[in-house]
Amino acid sequence: MSEKRSPLGDRWYIDQITAVAQQFLRSQPDSRVPDAPPAPQRSGYADLTARAARLSALRARLEQEEAALQADVERLNHASRDSGSAPWPDPAAVVPEAEISAETLTLAEAGRIRRAYKAAEAALPRLVLEAAADGLEAPAIARDLAVTPSYVYRILRERVRYTWRLDVRDGGGWAVRSSGQDVVERALGSASRLAERLLAETGADRVLLWEGPRTTDADAVLDLVRPEGA
Repeated sequence: MSEKRSPLGDRWYIDQITAVAQQFLRSQPDSRVPDAPPAPQRSGYADLTARAARLSALRARLEQEEAALQADVERLNHASRDSGSAPWPDPAAVVPEAEISAETLTLAEAGRIRRAYKAAEAALPRLVLEAAADGLEAPAIARDLAVTPSYVYRILRERVRYTWRLDVRDGGGWAVRSSGQDVVERALGSASRLAERLLAETGADRVLLWEGPRTTDADAVLDLVRPEGA
């Protein structure tokens, strides 16, 4: 008696069962795919996030610029009496320009920019004269300060920077009290007027002036001494 044949032992039956199983699986929903697509993210929220990031970076840059400008203002005129003229800053260390948009400025940011602008305007003549004394050409100064070369030439022609030192009597000699610099209009007698004002404002007994950076006492353009008892 022959052995009973099983359908599973026939290749044709196996192929048929496989085909039916594949059709069944394709007809079922894929559990990895959600029934409904996710709700799209609101573009307005993304825009606000990007805008907040830009404003944060702008605020940081403005604060850096304000700090640098404030340092310059503190050295202006009487602020640097104890150290003389400050060295010209390294151009590589200049704070990068901030990308400012009128549409995104806040009230506080606009106020800081205006104050920084006024401080920079007050410091420009001194910065021009210091840079020129360090050997920088007028076109390069104009480029660094974002002004025209004609403005730089006018400052060089109409303004003069005096470095000064105040002394007081110390027995038979002199003791240094303070030092600093002033930028004044270039005119006849400008050195004398500045020296007289310094003596009157500070109560010092002697003032020496140099045009540009301070050198030796013998090279001073003016040595004004207050009369004893005056």
